[in-house]
Amino acid sequence: MAVACKEKYVSPVTSPATGYLVVEGVVNSGPGNTNIRLTRTSKLGDRTIIFEKNAQVKVEGENNVAYTLLEKTTGNYSADNLNLPNNQKYRLRIKTTGGKEFLSSFVEVKKNPPIDTVSWKREDEGLQLYIQTHDDQNNTRYYQWEYTETWEFHSPYQPILKYKITNCSGRGCPRWEVVYRDSTTYSYDPTIVTCWQSDFSTSLLLGSTIKLEKDIVYLPLGFIPPKSWKLGVLYSINVKQYSWTKEGYEFLEKMKKNTEVTGSVFDPQPSELKGNIRSVSDSTEPVIGFFNICNIEQKRFWIRNSDVPGWGYKPDCEEIDVANNSDSIQAYASNKAPVYPTLFSMTNQILRFSAVPLECADCRLKGTNVKPLFWP
Repeated sequence: MAVACKEKYVSPVTSPATGYLVVEGVVNSGPGNTNIRLTRTSKLGDRTIIFEKNAQVKVEGENNVAYTLLEKTTGNYSADNLNLPNNQKYRLRIKTTGGKEFLSSFVEVKKNPPIDTVSWKREDEGLQLYIQTHDDQNNTRYYQWEYTETWEFHSPYQPILKYKITNCSGRGCPRWEVVYRDSTTYSYDPTIVTCWQSDFSTSLLLGSTIKLEKDIVYLPLGFIPPKSWKLGVLYSINVKQYSWTKEGYEFLEKMKKNTEVTGSVFDPQPSELKGNIRSVSDSTEPVIGFFNICNIEQKRFWIRNSDVPGWGYKPDCEEIDVANNSDSIQAYASNKAPVYPTLFSMTNQILRFSAVPLECADCRLKGTNVKPLFWP
């Protein structure tokens, strides 16, 4: 018999109470949005995100022209349509409310080619997404991608019933019964039938062609599991592409190994992250981040349920039959949604009804019924 013990690990690394500054994001030199996210490192085991609030964030050119990024949401500093001249070098300057100042090195604007295609293949009973791009000048070589997924889904049930709860005093109170949502048309509420949900890439998606003769990339982007609800109706993915310098790409590779790969004795060991941003106030204080600037390229791609025949998405909605009286409803269906009658009396009163989990009758419990602006 093997015996093992668990011991709490106490990291020997000491850090300031406020944590070290973390700088994330890429400055968009072309049209479109630029967003820089400022946070602080936290102690091992603490999953709380500490945002750097009310900082002053500027992009400065060698020609002494400065562009201000405003804090649109907590810790996120943005600017629209900077359209920066490509013949200048730029740096990032950050001043915190605590009086500290951080400055990046001057960097050139990195040219970024358009995305050629986003495609997919049926693999392992699921759907594998791919990205393809190229640079005829063979100058880009180092790439990063991020994506946002959005999909439409429908409530499996369209309930024409609702609960009517009568407040009273004494035994058997309050009293529950089911009635029609609209006794005139016997219709359902259309605002709870069609909804949308979104998700974001969480891993660092990197690609390099430095070892290839031509600057052509064709790589897996993401995977949709078999029978996923994402392809139940209509699915969209919007991919953003960034180009990087060799130094910036190596920084991202280290970040990826430190955060995604390390986990066993056979994996690469954590390495120190040295970016191109430093603390002006304290030269010994580490800063996590790498300032990069390029034109951000985007491409949106659509997949309909009819494009993947036999996909087989089936929501998990157990349907139960309940008597239309207060005791039965409170015992079996008070946490479920009534959907339609199953038995009537001679006077057309509802004697029994069918009930399902709430999320099967109201799509808002799994998403939003506000249609995205880009949705067809």
